[in-house]
Amino acid sequence: MVTTTFEELTEQLERLSIQDKLRLIEHLTARLQQDLEVESFRRMPWADFVARTSGLLADDPIERPAQLLPEERESLE
Repeated sequence: MVTTTFEELTEQLERLSIQDKLRLIEHLTARLQQDLEVESFRRMPWADFVARTSGLLADDPIERPAQLLPEERESLE
């Protein structure tokens, strides 16, 4: 496993173009936002999680299809 220190990383970042630096910032921002959202859900009390997520499928409810007819079998003697 390769270990990169913060100082080594900042040295490499100095060599990036402005466009690549912008792409890196966008990537890090999106990743940080995702990590923070996941962490907030992990720390959230169970009742709050249920309250925030209940009804998420209200516009696309789960529907049970019509029940199929039972299979015909040979009668027992």
